[in-house]
Amino acid sequence: MFTGNTLRLKDFDGKFGLQVQRNCDFSYVAKVPTRLARRIVPCEKPLHITNAVKNKGIVGIVTTHELAALVPEALGLALAAQPVLAAIQLHEHVADIPDFQWRSFATRIHPSAIVHSSASISENDVEIGAGTIVHPNAVLFPRTFIGENCSIGAGTVVSTDAFEINTRVAPYAIIRQSGGVRLADNVDVQAKCTLVRATFGGFTELGAETKLDCQVHFAHDCIAGKRVRIAACAELSGRVEIGDDCFIGPNVSVSNGVRIGARAQVTIGSVVTRDVQDDQTVTGNFAVPHEKWLAFVKAVNAGRTGE
Repeated sequence: MFTGNTLRLKDFDGKFGLQVQRNCDFSYVAKVPTRLARRIVPCEKPLHITNAVKNKGIVGIVTTHELAALVPEALGLALAAQPVLAAIQLHEHVADIPDFQWRSFATRIHPSAIVHSSASISENDVEIGAGTIVHPNAVLFPRTFIGENCSIGAGTVVSTDAFEINTRVAPYAIIRQSGGVRLADNVDVQAKCTLVRATFGGFTELGAETKLDCQVHFAHDCIAGKRVRIAACAELSGRVEIGDDCFIGPNVSVSNGVRIGARAQVTIGSVVTRDVQDDQTVTGNFAVPHEKWLAFVKAVNAGRTGE
């Protein structure tokens, strides 16, 4: 499990192109909107720093000499010619320190759980609760926690790496990843879904009684509340947050970082690029309140009739 250990930023002065100006104690190196405590983040534009100051859990910033004066005195500060590259290198170094961020354990499977012989379960860092069923050809990578009375469908992959790419190196490389996936009790995930691990630490999460239809892509750092229903072929990009009792229709696409409020509904085929309010129904590409979409369709039809 995650340890909560910390390191001193000043100990990395002169490494990875960093010049440490102010010390801080940190556990993770991540992006500004990532939901992690005690994290350092790279900022290459003034707006990045503005957003970082507003976010909880950020203890330090890696930025350029030109932007250093914008960083509040209360935050740790390191300078780098390429802040993003330096932060990625620091993250990967920290992720590789044995037992620092994560203390490994032998996989634990409750005696009452049923795991099909063709399923692939990592020997370490997986926990499967009582009464859970893992169906044929499912794959559970390390840092997977599954509660009681869950079902993992045939061919579903849990805790696979996120599509996080270091474009500052040649050739491009997938960033080393530190997080996992956690499912509460009574969660059902049907066939051929993909549940992607959190990138820099923490968990991608499905709340109690949440249900996923076939071929759902639930990306890194997404969080679904209780009793959420996500229909077939929906795609949720990174850091999406879904409130309790929501319904996400078939073939819906949800953009990175969007929040969908409690009891909201997203209708079939919608493309969601903005937050959805509690109890709201949205429709369309790009998704708008359902009533607004119906009014638009009526107006279009009326125009055709008048031609």
